[in-house]
Parts: sequence; structure tokens; C-alpha cells
Amino acid sequence: MADADEDTMPRGPSQGTEDIDLSDETQDFRFLTSISKSESSLPKRGEKDFEPHATALQSNTLAASRDAMHNALSYQRTHAPKGMTVGHYHPESGMAWTMNPKGPLFAKMGHVRSAKDDPLGGGVEERGQRMWLLPEEVLYLVERGTLDVRWPPAVEGEEGLPMSLQGAYAMFIGDGEGGLTLERYSVYSGLKRMGYTVVRAPTWNSPDPPNGADCYPPLRQATWQTGLLNSASLWKMLFAWRSTPSPPPSPTDPIIQPGDSFRSYDAIYHRLALIPFYNPSLQTQPNPSNPEAVETTPPFRITYHIYKPGSTTYKKSSPGTPDFRIAVVNARESHPPTLQQLDALMETCPWDPPKEGANMYAKLRHGYKNVILAVVDQGVASFVRVADAAFGTERVFERRAKQSGGKRGGKGVRGGRGGRGRDGGR
Repeated sequence: MADADEDTMPRGPSQGTEDIDLSDETQDFRFLTSISKSESSLPKRGEKDFEPHATALQSNTLAASRDAMHNALSYQRTHAPKGMTVGHYHPESGMAWTMNPKGPLFAKMGHVRSAKDDPLGGGVEERGQRMWLLPEEVLYLVERGTLDVRWPPAVEGEEGLPMSLQGAYAMFIGDGEGGLTLERYSVYSGLKRMGYTVVRAPTWNSPDPPNGADCYPPLRQATWQTGLLNSASLWKMLFAWRSTPSPPPSPTDPIIQPGDSFRSYDAIYHRLALIPFYNPSLQTQPNPSNPEAVETTPPFRITYHIYKPGSTTYKKSSPGTPDFRIAVVNARESHPPTLQQLDALMETCPWDPPKEGANMYAKLRHGYKNVILAVVDQGVASFVRVADAAFGTERVFERRAKQSGGKRGGKGVRGGRGGRGRDGGR
């Protein structure tokens, strides 16, 4: 009876359709056969059969839909003559070059090299006009239809044959050392489609250079170097004995010693802090005369520098400090990083402490150094932030809750309605 009652119960329009994923269904592409080049609007989608019943009618419908889809994709894509940019593949360098590129995308992509660094050399008439594109930039522009890449011509002076998208993937993606892998390109293209500016990091295919002074906290200058103390610093120094708690005792000594007096909870919690913690701000800079290179493993190296969409500080000649640093990791070929690998990766990041007045959770999430791991698993990228945080410096017991400012009042207030004062009441 219970099953029969449940079958007869009315269901809302949203019930029973939560488990249906329309993206997994086979679409009917037969409507593409009625599209003409003169039509400017897209046709509406037709009705679909959601349940296969293995009949000849349904099989013929699916076959006709597939044929219509292949016919629609087989049309030759053309470029407008005014906005067409032709690139030329250079097999020796694995890049492509173009002359006088057109379009807004080239404002943040490609580089014009000098005659000394140009793989083809440089004449006077070509100086400052030949733009070289990296493999990931070429693939992204070819996929968008912005760039038409040509194969090297068999005879010098002639125009090469057009390169297809399949040929571009075969030529520009390679698994060699320092080459562009499919995982790196999937991260690059995904971020570019979202509007980010993506630039190769200096550690793309080489070990990390020796750490500079920007990777460590700034040195604290002595009093005679900073000059006279201001009034706030002098006041803090004179009355520091009232606010500074006593140092924690030795692990072998008792926590409460004779003569100790605790007048606040902060002093008690300070005395209970027996376990030493990690503080990144206490790191010291190495000897500049003998720098040591950081030994990082290839999967856990910074691959790209990322700039936010609409960034006004980025320039090709001087990119500036990136907003994010990403290391691309192949999930099928790499294991989770060890503590030594993460430590070496963090040492290559510049010193970036959190803001002073930020929230405690925002400080811990940002850390003093941070890097993003783009873990790619069969084309699906997951971004994980790894930060060099200091949990011991964020003392929870020193936080003070904000007191709500209530209004003072009550019986007997002068001028109140219920009071019996001189100016109130009856």
C-alpha cells in the first residue's frame, strides 16, 4: 500500500529531473543542414529522445544527426583579408613568427627580438617588425582562428602550405625536456579564456637561480641607522615592562614558579606556550658573496606568472610583480610533493607577507609566501594554493571581541517619559 500511495502522489516539476544530465545526451544536429551562409541568427534546437529504444527509426535519426554535424564542421574557415595574420613555423626554434600582427590579443602576446637574438637574423627593414610567438601562444591563436600558420616553403621565396590544427598540435606539443606538454597548455588556454595574462616563468625549463634578497624578510636596521625614535616608539619602549609577559620557563621547570602573579589571561596563555613554532619572519638572508641555487624537482617548479584581468601594471617590456605563481603538475605521472620539495619550492618565491590589518583566516590563507599548484588529471585542472603560513604568530587569546555600543538609558533618565525628574513625567 505504501508503494501504491507513493506512485499516486503528485510530484512537482523539479522532482525526478535532478539526476538527468542533458550534456550526456546525444544531440540532434540535423538542423545544421538548413543553415545557409546568409542567415545571421542561430537556429533553435530541436526535440530529443531521452530514452534509447534501439529501433531503426532512432538509429537512422542518430546517423543523420552525425552526418549533419560532420558536414557543418567540414566547412572551410576563412579569414577576413583586413584582419588576417599569417604566421610562419620555424622548426629549429619550435616557435612561429609573424610580421605586422593585427588584433588586440597581440598586445600581451609575443615578443619582438633584437637582431642578435633573432633566430633568423634581422635586416634593417625587418628590425622591430618580426614578432616571435611561443608554442602555447601559437596554439591558442590557431584555436581561436586569429592566426594562420604556414609550413616552411620548399622553395625560398614562395608561400608555405597552411598548417591545420592537428598539425599545430603535433609540432608545438612535445614531451621533451623544456617542451610544451599537454597539461601545461590546458592550464594556459583555460586561464587565457578567463581573461588572465599568462607569461612563462624564468624556471620553465631550467633550475632555479640563486635566491635574491626579495625571497627573504627585510633586514631590521639598528636604532642608530633609523635615527631618533618617534614618540610612539619611545612610549612603547618605556612601558614595555607592563605589557610584555615573562619568558616561558624551561621544559624541566614547573610552569608556575614561586613569586609569579597573573593579572590577565594573556599572561597565563603566554606561560602555557611551551612548544616552539615556525616563524617565517625570522629567516636570515644568505651570504650574497656565496649564493646557493635551490634544488627543485621539475614537476614542482614555477611554470607561469599570472596577472589579473584588466591589470594596469603589466607591460611586455616590464611585466612587474605577478599576482599569482603557478606550478603545473601532471597527476598521472607525479606523486604528492614531499616536505623537502615544498620547502624548496617556497624558497624560490619572493617575500610577500600578509597585510597587517587583515583577518586572521586571510593571513593564514595568504601566508608569507604562496604558490598555486595546477594539478591536471586527464585535461581537468584543479588549483590548490600552498602557503608558507605561521600559525604560532596568530595568537587567538589576544583577540578582542568587538563590543556592541548599546544605548544608555533606563528609569530615572532626565527627560524620560516615565521618570519623575524635574523635566519629565507628569
